[in-house]
Amino acid sequence: MRSTRLLYTIIVSCLLPNLCFAESDKSPHTIADLPPEAQTSILAALALGAGSAQREAHTQASPKLPEIRHWAQLAALSSSNQFPYFFGASVAISGNTIVVGAPNGGYAAVFIKPASGWQNMTEVATLNSSGEACDFGTSVAISGDTIVVGQPQIQFCSTSLGAAYVFVKPPGGWSGTLTQTAVLTASDGVEFDALGSSISIDGNTVVAGAPGTFATSDTGAAYVFVEPSNGWANMTQTAKLTASDGVAGDVFGTAVSISVTTVVAGAPNAAIGGNKYQGAAYVFVEPSGGWSNMTQTAKLTASDGGPSNNFGTSVAVCGQTAVVGAPNATPGGAGYVFVEPLSGWMNMTQTAKLTATGGYSQDEMAWSVAVDSNRVVAGARQYQSDGSCHFCLEGAVYVFEKPTTGWTNAIQKAKLTGSDARLFSYLGTSVAISGHLVVAGASFDNNLHRTNGGAYIFVGP
Repeated sequence: MRSTRLLYTIIVSCLLPNLCFAESDKSPHTIADLPPEAQTSILAALALGAGSAQREAHTQASPKLPEIRHWAQLAALSSSNQFPYFFGASVAISGNTIVVGAPNGGYAAVFIKPASGWQNMTEVATLNSSGEACDFGTSVAISGDTIVVGQPQIQFCSTSLGAAYVFVKPPGGWSGTLTQTAVLTASDGVEFDALGSSISIDGNTVVAGAPGTFATSDTGAAYVFVEPSNGWANMTQTAKLTASDGVAGDVFGTAVSISVTTVVAGAPNAAIGGNKYQGAAYVFVEPSGGWSNMTQTAKLTASDGGPSNNFGTSVAVCGQTAVVGAPNATPGGAGYVFVEPLSGWMNMTQTAKLTATGGYSQDEMAWSVAVDSNRVVAGARQYQSDGSCHFCLEGAVYVFEKPTTGWTNAIQKAKLTGSDARLFSYLGTSVAISGHLVVAGASFDNNLHRTNGGAYIFVGP
């Protein structure tokens, strides 16, 4: 069935590190601080709808970035690697650092904002596994000076146990080719668990999803790893999170996200009532005594869910707000926002449903999602600008903003497309957000500097 097969055509990483408590955005404060090509696109966007006097004012020295009223592409990131296959399958951002995974190339790339501001560039550092490269980079996450890379080892690997790799920023900074500081594994791991299919980090806590594959009868799990007092070292989990009602094939752990003491995990193949593959997401709140093996605190579902919606393909959480993607919901996919009740998380349906305009039924909007305090970003990796071109699949990213009265059903605030993302780019395969910056992966982009994949940085108001 199409919806089921899509979950593994590209390994679902959820690509969703915890971004809402990342370092504060240190982007340039004036347009003049940006690279020339970015200034051009942003000034053009600013001019839309502005009078001549306003346009002239925007060309004066150093207008403030908060005056920007439209989203614009700031830079494109590409890989210098000879085999950048699926580069952009996963992305993460924290402060001035962006990480991009290339699972079919078997590496992750680190980008640091130059003093002159973000610009078209290649990586400053490459992260590699000390072992087999297979699927390394399927998922990436970053929090401050710590990067975590997932390696589920599903596609043509010698084993499919999976693992997560921790990289701590060296004293000299991110540069050159680096191998891991520590390897995180499951004490009860078995073949086909696919640990590392999704990854998330907040401070000293890492969560890794192990959804299993179609070759296993496991229900899936998420593993929590807490950094030891003496620093990261090879270790097995601190706790294992499971669904109390999970059954074989739910692929629980396909997507994971953590924000302080709250973890959200998606199970996109879970049956709800008689609806196969409708999907569900589960919330886990850290007990007062610290993380330990547990089942969910609450279960999240869509009030209008249907068969093969695959709700839970992507998840993100920031504070009291969780977002769950259902890329096969009609029409064209949807994102569901859940706001924690005052009494705490409980079984519930959505607070708001986010949908896009101007798309098509196959767009898979919310294949990836990210959230900060006031914005949700959702990737539509199969969006195509021309409805008659059934295989264009350029991809797009939608930005939603929380109304002043709180989250309600909403249509997008902006639609972002890559300047040179064309046939089979799949822009929106992965997304990340930090303040005014959005990063989106285009894992099949053959147009960006003639590589197999790319990532784009967008700046908004």
